[in-house]
Amino acid sequence: MTPSSQKAIVAIVILVVFGSFGTYLRSSQVMPESGPVFSQIPYEEFGFYGTEHRFDEYAYDVLRADTTTLRMYRDSDNGSYWLFMAYFSSQKYGSQIHSPKHCLPGGGFRIETIEPYQITLADGTILTINRLLIANPQRKELMMYWFETRGGIISSEFGLKFDLMRNAMMLRPTDAAICRLTMPLPLSADFNEATNRAVSFIKQFYPSIKSSLPFE
Repeated sequence: MTPSSQKAIVAIVILVVFGSFGTYLRSSQVMPESGPVFSQIPYEEFGFYGTEHRFDEYAYDVLRADTTTLRMYRDSDNGSYWLFMAYFSSQKYGSQIHSPKHCLPGGGFRIETIEPYQITLADGTILTINRLLIANPQRKELMMYWFETRGGIISSEFGLKFDLMRNAMMLRPTDAAICRLTMPLPLSADFNEATNRAVSFIKQFYPSIKSSLPFE
């Protein structure tokens, strides 16, 4: 048997083994016992006042999340904070989380900067998220987003995929949520000052955000 034939046989065996394992995981899917309770996130607290909104229906058809909430909060200076959360009870059957990095260009925004950003919460927990500056010809926006799963807080799309594989192999639910805060800004706005306001919002609301999700 030639070396090339041996390599081909090994490749076929690997494909068969992983294909069989994937079929097993799909047939043994474990669903979560409960979903999120977004009503636990207050509409009026810490000097913020929120109202519920919705995207156009086609956005939900593309998103394919099980449960979502989209809220617009205002502070005493009339600044707006858009909190969006989408929960997926399973990520296995065409309902995986869409990354903002992939969706934003299709929505007419260009990503000017993107970087990991750390927020230290009141209890000392460090929340590592993504901070983006996005823009179109009319305005720019500050966006912060991260993922929540049964494995904890995840900031990267690669980490989310790894967490999905790990939970599936351990026969645990593969449910997950994306949490996103967006602040529309005038073109002349100070990005760092806006970041400070967004961080203050997340610090105050994160405990209720976390408790609204079924991962604890």
